[in-house]
Order: sequence, then structure tokens, then C-alpha cells
Amino acid sequence: MDTPGEWLVNFKGRNASGAYALNFLWKYSNVYVMDNHRAAMWCWMQHVDARRPHSLFHIDRHYDALQSQLNEWLAHMPSAWDLSINDYLTLTYKVPDFGDVVPLFGWGNYLSICLALFGKKIASCYFATHGDGDKPNCKRANHVNMWEVPSNLDYWLNEGPSPWIMNIDLDYFFCEGESDRAQRMLADGYIDRCIDVVRQKMQDGTIAVTTIALTPTDNFTGGWEPSEALAVRVLSGLGIEFRLP
Repeated sequence: MDTPGEWLVNFKGRNASGAYALNFLWKYSNVYVMDNHRAAMWCWMQHVDARRPHSLFHIDRHYDALQSQLNEWLAHMPSAWDLSINDYLTLTYKVPDFGDVVPLFGWGNYLSICLALFGKKIASCYFATHGDGDKPNCKRANHVNMWEVPSNLDYWLNEGPSPWIMNIDLDYFFCEGESDRAQRMLADGYIDRCIDVVRQKMQDGTIAVTTIALTPTDNFTGGWEPSEALAVRVLSGLGIEFRLP
């Protein structure tokens, strides 16, 4: 790696990573790495004009498309998207009936917000998930089987119009284990084949931006250690050296 990555949110330590806590955001070119996907939408806006046709591929245990307060969230959207990451993260809204003021974007709702705002411009949309959470508010969403991904990812990305957003949560590669601690369920070969395709499509310009979340919680990835180890492997497959302090 000739150019070092950039800390957009400085590493705060291996703390709990919940709906709103963001312990770091690191960027290398058009690849963004974070402990949870709360910042993903902001990252996409740095590389894709969401008002024009584009495509989305979501690889994640969860749909990340919570819609319980969607109208309220949409009412608090910024007037323009040329805001800093700090401004994005500090946007808030008041929860109806409770009065609590909480962050506008969390790891569970950023995608439903994006789909509500720009879904008509998403020409091709794929979801590879475990089926957890609210189904996405996108009628054109293609839901693909886990075992189809390695052999078909290249084909799907070729069929859909560029630019593509590639959104990956490492909890997709884990399953429930003993004592509420998740364990890897997909082999290195599966992951490497997928990442090889992502790297090729980044190099030829098909993929405009890639966001990767570690989700370092015991129940989804087994905690920081296994999620970091997998992140190192995934980023290495993309030709990027990555290590947390």
C-alpha cells in the first residue's frame, strides 16, 4: 500500500458497538471500514450521485431497513448532502411519544432511509442476507441465496448498471454458536472468491464505493478479535493493508 488510509473518525477503542455508537471510520480511496454501518450512507454520497441511476449490493446478516419511524426520519433529512461526517453523525430527531432525542442514523435504519429517498434511482438492487429484520422498502430488490453468491456475483454486477454501491457486513459470514458467541460458518475460500470479484469490479470502475462493517459483537461475529481478523483478510484481498491500533 503506497498511500496510508485516513481516519475520518479516530479509533476510540474496542468498545461496545451498538445502534448509534461508532468507534471508528477509516477510509482508503473508495473503501470505507467501520465497526458498524451507521456511517455507510454518508460514505456512499461521497462517490455516487444518488439522484442519478445507480445500483446497490447488500451483503449482511441483516436487512438494515428498519421502517418503524420512517416518516419521522425523512422529516429530519438534511437539505443537502455536502455535509461533513461529523455533521452527519450528529443529526438527531425526537422520538414521538417518548421525547428522547436520539441520532437520526443508526445501523438499522440508514438503508431504509436511503431507499426511501433514492430508491427510484436504484436500477439494480441485490440483498444477500440471513433474512433478519424488516424487509427492504424496495419492490425491485432481488433476494439471493447464500450459496449462489460466490459463483454469481460477477454476473450480477455485470448485469446491473454502474455505478455500484457494495455494502458488506462481516456478520454475514458468521452464525450462532455456543454460549451466545457467534462463530464463522463460511470458509475462507467462499470469502476469498467473493472479495476477488469485488476487487476486480473496483478496478474496472463497476463498483464506485465499498463500505465494510465489522459488527464486533459477541452474538454476531464473536467479538472484536474474530471480526478484526476477518477484516484484515477481506481488506488484504482488496489489496489494502488494514490494522486497528
